Amino acid sequence: MQWRGSGFVVLSWWWLIAAIVGTGLFVIAFADLRWGGRIMAAGFLLGAVIRLVARPARKAGGLNVRSRALDVAILTTLGIALLVASATVRLDDPVTRSSASVPR
Repeated sequence: MQWRGSGFVVLSWWWLIAAIVGTGLFVIAFADLRWGGRIMAAGFLLGAVIRLVARPARKAGGLNVRSRALDVAILTTLGIALLVASATVRLDDPVTRSSASVPR
């Protein structure tokens, strides 16, 4: 799939990662916070794997921004941080006025 003269060739794999992360945002907004976070984390981790194995570097498309090691480290850190954050968020304990420390 090479559409000459368009951004598709230049960004290539970036579109897949953007679609997965966008789907995660959609799920967070309209369905479930935890599943949306997991989907977004999967997108970032998939991006890290693609950036790691894409040889030569131009095959990574829009994922090729910095050095390979730094790109993989940033995408992996984002993926793991989102996975941990979505797993540890507490949704069942609403903050009430009596439980919050509000000075009077």
